[in-house]
Amino acid sequence: MKICIMLRHYEQLEGGVKHYTRSLLPQLFTLGPQHQYTLLYQNPKLVGTYAQFANVEELVVKIPGTVLWDQVAVPWVSRKRHFDIVFNPKFTVPILGRAKKIWVLHGSEWFVIPEHFTWYDRIYVAASVPVYSREADAIVSVAKFVKDDLLKEVSIDPGKVFPIYNGINPRDFYFIDDPQRLQAVRSKYQLPEKFIIWVGQIGTRKNIQRLLQAFKQLSPDFPHDLVIAGEQRKLQGGKEAVSEIEKLGLTDRIRFLGWVNHDELPAIYRLADHFCFPSIYEGFGIPLIEAMACGCPVVSANIGAPPEVCEDAAVLVDPYDVDAIAAGMRRVMSDQALREQLIARGLERAAFVTAEQRAEPDPRRGGVETEVRCVGGGDRRAQLAHRARAIVTCVANPGSPQRGDRRHPRQVLAADLVRVLLGDMQELLALAAIARARGRERRSRV
Repeated sequence: MKICIMLRHYEQLEGGVKHYTRSLLPQLFTLGPQHQYTLLYQNPKLVGTYAQFANVEELVVKIPGTVLWDQVAVPWVSRKRHFDIVFNPKFTVPILGRAKKIWVLHGSEWFVIPEHFTWYDRIYVAASVPVYSREADAIVSVAKFVKDDLLKEVSIDPGKVFPIYNGINPRDFYFIDDPQRLQAVRSKYQLPEKFIIWVGQIGTRKNIQRLLQAFKQLSPDFPHDLVIAGEQRKLQGGKEAVSEIEKLGLTDRIRFLGWVNHDELPAIYRLADHFCFPSIYEGFGIPLIEAMACGCPVVSANIGAPPEVCEDAAVLVDPYDVDAIAAGMRRVMSDQALREQLIARGLERAAFVTAEQRAEPDPRRGGVETEVRCVGGGDRRAQLAHRARAIVTCVANPGSPQRGDRRHPRQVLAADLVRVLLGDMQELLALAAIARARGRERRSRV
């Protein structure tokens, strides 16, 4: 197949969507060598990013703006190149064109907390999301609850929305027990002996203000500092979110690291007492999986994606209640048995979620199905499910092989899952078409 990938967002600020794209693309290119990929950039400086892949062509389309680029430039190139699929790892797809269209819904915050966005963003989303959703042949949502939110807002066939969990590369995020490496990272960032870590893009929906207020309650009783790793999003209230540090008298207890490279972040997670992430909204929350995979206890919100992503591997609190956030943090810092339990469950959950990125929660079991939900035959599904259970057992068993050995099956399984996603793309689109046909048939009967 000839697959076009829209990468207008690739030059934007660091964040979850860019990290998602950067992690996904090399695996797609490697595991689907029979396909030809054309990457469309808006910035010519990005050409050569994936020059090492023989089945990848990189093109620049110098049309300014967003709407013109998405709805004029991409359809024009698609028509000339006769693409089979146009895939956008971010929100939007071209309305025109004969190619099949797939896009990724990373969150439903526009619907759930619209007050955190500008008026023009709200108008654009209200007008465009229904159109893009109806025009797409398939939509990937990063969590089941994100799919549910989309279906509440847009009247489309549920059968063409596929929840596929985000995952992490186990070669990048894992439990570090090398004292020299940990000390090197501690020295580089001048990290205190005891600290709480927060990671993300600093904006109002990340709930930094209430986190600071909760930390203020704890500061007289605990020696910990609060370390914040991430960029400030000025247009999303990032500056305002941290403006009250001086007002709270916490200047000497708060550390800002800025954006931290992913090769050093695992050590910071490992050194931290816990990771506190009480966001008002998370579409998935990749830092949750990162922290759990590194053996860092998690305190997070009891709304949005965290309950689905973490299950019982985190202390979940009401993100609107400062006292509840403080109480959750206090529990983790005071109860050693709870800490050990959260670390063990977090390692297990991170391995499982990463391994079964194609799974959907099963409401009958109150959690995630033990079988990996794949597009394809039952034999494949059973094989991957068996590996997923084996990985969970391996990580949870204290007598398991050394880290290098136990990471290997997770890497293999992650590769298998990406191969299934890529290799069965045509079947996925066929299933989406069947679902739409069945929907039309049901409506015609009525």
